[in-house]
Amino acid sequence: MLAELISARRILKTQLLEFLGLPDNCQDKTDHLVSTVVSVLEVNAAEQQRFWETFKSELAVDPVELEELLKCSAAERQQWIEQGKLPILEYRSFRKSGIHLEYPVHDRRFILSLTQTDINNWRQEPKGLIQNNRQKPASINTENCEQNEQSRLAFSSAWKKIIADWKEQGSAEISATFQLAYWTVWASRWAKENQLNSKAITSNEIYEIHQQEWYERKNQAVKLLIEMPYAMLYFYRPPGADKLYLELCDDHQEMMKDGYYWDKWEFLNQNRKLVNRCRECVYSETKDYYSLYYLEIKSDKFPDFSFSFHTPYTIGRKFLPHPETLPYVDHVEQDGIFRFGRPLLEQEKVIHTEKDVLLKFEAALAEAKKFI
Repeated sequence: MLAELISARRILKTQLLEFLGLPDNCQDKTDHLVSTVVSVLEVNAAEQQRFWETFKSELAVDPVELEELLKCSAAERQQWIEQGKLPILEYRSFRKSGIHLEYPVHDRRFILSLTQTDINNWRQEPKGLIQNNRQKPASINTENCEQNEQSRLAFSSAWKKIIADWKEQGSAEISATFQLAYWTVWASRWAKENQLNSKAITSNEIYEIHQQEWYERKNQAVKLLIEMPYAMLYFYRPPGADKLYLELCDDHQEMMKDGYYWDKWEFLNQNRKLVNRCRECVYSETKDYYSLYYLEIKSDKFPDFSFSFHTPYTIGRKFLPHPETLPYVDHVEQDGIFRFGRPLLEQEKVIHTEKDVLLKFEAALAEAKKFI
């Protein structure tokens, strides 16, 4: 099974040679190298550990495979990710219909270590219960202050070079637009981080406040960015975009049970006039509740840079154009990440602290306003 896994994951021959300590010009076929690796791992626990660490990215478990391995639903998987039960190894991305989408992958060692008992226990927990390791915000490693500072300095140096390239090869306007778009990405992620912390901490009011503040900053930036010449605003309307609410009166509730309807929605579909005429039944529709505005920032001069943001229709309708005036876009549902963004990775919290992101964001916002 391990041999099939290695072959299926397309680990390169050069990687296998390096792992086995063989020369690059070795003439052994890939199948033979795979068999050799498997033989080594079966008898050497240390080499087995080194193998999983070396190829943890290549052997990572994607969302679809994870659901198959754990025999869980997409909703359960997403819930367990948010609760910290399924640590994320890294995020990967792909483009679909012009949209940049991200999805999480997980360390296969951890996924394979889970038992059915673990899964059953997770399912028995109240939905609002957050795992102990999420009961307080993840702390930044203070033991490696020097290393953290070096990481921040390295980013600062690289960031200055990027800004200089945007100005020299593009223009001051492109630079201002891209800088605001960049820091808006991190504003969105700090909003998500505070949202998760507000759910994990008993005294969560401060995180709820910070979450709201960050989302307000993001909306402020989006409102400005759509005025820039490097922005394209789209509208996404998914199947079932409307939010429906139905509460049957006692009489119709009994009628539904006596008629052996599948659920209240089937009863509504077959008795719509009856429900609409009833003064006790409550039925409402919120149009486009699950729809999204989608903003993309890019320039042909810098094809390697592209920034994208979503804004729920119920929020964006207050300051964004009417959906019928915008081009429509399609996308593949991806774990709700397209809709809700992702939290910060630990190293990102070191390099992009909340305080630093706030300062950079406000400076970028002020600079971009000069071009409107």
